Amino acid sequence: MLSPGLILLHERLDSLVNRRRAPPEVQSRSDRLALARHYRDYLESDLSLRQSRFDGTQAPETRLDYYASLRDRLEQAGVPVVDAPIRLSAFRAWLRRFAVLDRFYRRFNDIWIEKCLEHYLVDRELGLGPNDIYVDVASAGSPWARALRHCGVEAYRLDLIYREGRNGINIGGDAVRTGLSDGSVRSVSIQCAFELFYGDTDRVFIDEVARILHPGGLGAVTPLYLDDAHFVLHSPRSLPPQGSEEPGAVRVWRDDGVRAPYSRHYSPEAFVARIASRLPAGLGCRVVYTPNLGEVMAAYPGQRIYNFFTLVLERSGGPGST
Repeated sequence: MLSPGLILLHERLDSLVNRRRAPPEVQSRSDRLALARHYRDYLESDLSLRQSRFDGTQAPETRLDYYASLRDRLEQAGVPVVDAPIRLSAFRAWLRRFAVLDRFYRRFNDIWIEKCLEHYLVDRELGLGPNDIYVDVASAGSPWARALRHCGVEAYRLDLIYREGRNGINIGGDAVRTGLSDGSVRSVSIQCAFELFYGDTDRVFIDEVARILHPGGLGAVTPLYLDDAHFVLHSPRSLPPQGSEEPGAVRVWRDDGVRAPYSRHYSPEAFVARIASRLPAGLGCRVVYTPNLGEVMAAYPGQRIYNFFTLVLERSGGPGST
């Protein structure tokens, strides 16, 4: 594999050529008024409706039993759950192998290891190898696909930031309307973006994964954000997207300073109702739970690590299927 420096240089050159120009932000008077009303709603809301009271990822090292109980609730709701501990020696060897990711994500400060771990779990669960056709969805400029190409994987990355269509390893398009052919990929994953799919787009994305996977193909969604309550997060300083209202979900206000306008966390029961019980024909699922994440946290003090759950999707019809 090329050195991390050369891969990241290639990334910068690729970005200059293939990224779309972001349209200028123009805020109308009606938008400003709407944002003012939105902020007023936040100021007038009950103080109990704050992220820190709902979101276990804010202090995961103090909530190991909490996540274990969510795992049990998920299984009781009928979802197959697989306990798969992380071997620290294997993870550290993987970090050395993909040193470019280690270097790239260090700029994320206290979630540097979390971001690396998300890719490690995708690699482990999908079994990525030479001659696989793999798509990294909502890649946001990650060097992951390019690093995989140096390992023999035919890897692509799909995101709205790229020029429309396929340009080398970049595919400019929408995650729920990829434009890829039916059954054209062996593996697909999305890291830390599925929670942003508002309205029905979480279900539409799962349908799209089923469509583009060939028989026996695998998909992964990580982290799968599960909490005690089903809630949607709004930033008080950003308008949520139209159509993001969600019956049955609690509206919770961010208090971590992040301006992301929307994010969804399922309860185990809401995940079953919205996703697991409504999978398209021919698509199965399991949730992989990391029972020793506390050990990983102890190995990397100061890092906020919360990847307890990974959703794995499998298209039926592969070798050995009945």
